[in-house]
Amino acid sequence: MSDFDYFTVLLSFVVSLGVTTLLATVARLLQESDRVVFSWRYALWAAAIFNLQVSFWIKSWSYHESYEMHISTALPPLMLAIAAFLACGLATPAVRDGETINLKAFHDANGGKYAIAFAAFMVLAIVQAALYGDLFPGESSVPVDAIMQATFAVLAIAAAGFRGQGWLQVGVPIVFLAGSVAYYEKLIGW
Repeated sequence: MSDFDYFTVLLSFVVSLGVTTLLATVARLLQESDRVVFSWRYALWAAAIFNLQVSFWIKSWSYHESYEMHISTALPPLMLAIAAFLACGLATPAVRDGETINLKAFHDANGGKYAIAFAAFMVLAIVQAALYGDLFPGESSVPVDAIMQATFAVLAIAAAGFRGQGWLQVGVPIVFLAGSVAYYEKLIGW
């Protein structure tokens, strides 16, 4: 078993717990749909956070041939997995029997928390790239991924700070989702 195989078992647990938490909540919301007050803001953020988990998992594979276990190589991806897990956990409303589940109110009260977790993930991704020597991929003299991640972090912080701005609450996760299309093409191709 390689260092990568060994370490990704731990990452798999953390990522799986986050995805399971989010998907189980979505399933429960669908079961209780007659009691749910739907919110596009919440739905887009939940989709962006789910996408964050998936893109992290796919990106992790890119290190499978070169990964060597050291604290400097183990801590950044573990911190990324934890930040993504926290985003998932913070984006899951409690579904209590008999109560209305108001996703708009939930997002208004909690959206800043999961937006900050999203921003923390992006900052940690830049740190990981720097530690892994992946900041300037290939022959590039421009850290394109880091610029995109920094932009995403700033947008997430703006969304957290200006929660009353509906256009920002809808636009930011749409930018995240649209931006990931090019990232997926880079990671796995079409």
